[in-house]
Amino acid sequence: MMSLNNKIMAGIERKTGLSSAEIKRISPEKLREYLTKRTKKAFTITSEFPKIGRGSSLRDGVVSSSEINTITDKILGIKPE
Repeated sequence: MMSLNNKIMAGIERKTGLSSAEIKRISPEKLREYLTKRTKKAFTITSEFPKIGRGSSLRDGVVSSSEINTITDKILGIKPE
């Protein structure tokens, strides 16, 4: 019987076409580029976390995917196209 972790990793590898070792080795910028080409869709990062404990992880409000991508690009030093 396959453990839950192994099932999750197998699913990720199936979806991305990359092994976990390759995903760890590749930079976030290159991973975004690769996944955008593979899926022919914009690669986005979203937050799926609701309120946690007494505070909220979204205390600044809900942020759109494009805003998250802009912030991530800024952090990674990627210039928008």
